[in-house]
Amino acid sequence: MATGKAPAAQDVHYDPRDQVTINDPIPVLRQLQDQAPVYWCEALRGWVITRYDDVKAVLRNEDFSADRITPFFEAQPPERQAPIQQLIRYLNTWVAFKDPPEHTRLRKLMKTVFTPEAVAGQRGVVEKSVQRLLGRLETLQEFDFISEFAFPLPAMVILDLLGLPEEDMDDLKSWSNKMQLFIGSATTSPQKYDLAEEGAIAMAAYFREAIREREQHPGNDLITHLLALREVDDALTEDEVIGTSMLFLFGGHETTTNLIGNGVRVLLTHPAEKERLMTEPALVDSAIEEILRYDGPTGASVRLVKHSHSMHGVHLEAGERVFVMINAANRDPRAWEEPDRFDITRSPNLHLTFNYGPHFCMGAPLARLEGQVAIGEVLRRLPGLTLAAEEYDYMDTMIMRGVRSMPVRNTP
Repeated sequence: MATGKAPAAQDVHYDPRDQVTINDPIPVLRQLQDQAPVYWCEALRGWVITRYDDVKAVLRNEDFSADRITPFFEAQPPERQAPIQQLIRYLNTWVAFKDPPEHTRLRKLMKTVFTPEAVAGQRGVVEKSVQRLLGRLETLQEFDFISEFAFPLPAMVILDLLGLPEEDMDDLKSWSNKMQLFIGSATTSPQKYDLAEEGAIAMAAYFREAIREREQHPGNDLITHLLALREVDDALTEDEVIGTSMLFLFGGHETTTNLIGNGVRVLLTHPAEKERLMTEPALVDSAIEEILRYDGPTGASVRLVKHSHSMHGVHLEAGERVFVMINAANRDPRAWEEPDRFDITRSPNLHLTFNYGPHFCMGAPLARLEGQVAIGEVLRRLPGLTLAAEEYDYMDTMIMRGVRSMPVRNTP
């Protein structure tokens, strides 16, 4: 691993720990695009890649590995390994952190469970959940949009898919938040390893109990279907069933919560586009794609250099970390006309928010469905919604992009 690098441009400084940068990373990332497209960030101990074409190349290139968990763990001294053993045990089963052939095996099995039919079958659950939540909110004058709507909606949907009771939502969210600090590469949370281990242990125990229950009483849910895969040739182990269930839960609510929260916020700060969508609700599909591009729920993706090589004249050494900045790529002037203009009719809109290549997000159709239904109905039923603050602090995480809290005012 690298022990130190000089920044590629001395007059550009990118500090991902700075809250101003966390809230609005585009200005400094635009500088990197122009002056240092391959930039060594000392705070991250890794390279930062910002241009659209370069991000696509890294995401599909076999010179880079998605397995950042195993090398990280092996590089730790024994006293640092011991407190996070269970966390690593289950994260190492996630298809998101696998390269072929393991990635190919797991993704093939998961696609037999998480099918287009399964996603389409959730439309009724999404619509019913949206109406239920909005029915509680439309008479309120003030509420927190994240905790009262953007979080519970995708949580309700993914719990239904997994066959889990809604009353367990708060516990699962608490454990997920603890794991997110590690998975999301938080930069200012010194306790993230201890908290992530605590969350992983609790969530794994929860899913192990759910597995025992399905073994006695199978249902028509994703956990039952994952268990059935133990009977095929490329069987999932119990740890893989637990880990995949954790991944479904984590990915199924975290990304979509941020999509809905970011989407409503950007529409409220662009009133002309909001009015346009309210007047022409058929534009909602296109509007969701522009939200995903303009301020989507994915800040970055992490890879490891697999084979030493050069990019833009900069030498990348095997084992070094690379942060591909999705939000910067989606606003790169080299790839987009007027990238900083929010346009709900933008076409084509080939954003990279759901990744690119072999790791393209399997949950993208469900996230899109939830975003389309949720945001369309919010505008229809809460037309007087406004933001209750001028600024909101985004979460300290490189990977996920969103806010924990978003107070709003509603004029019924």
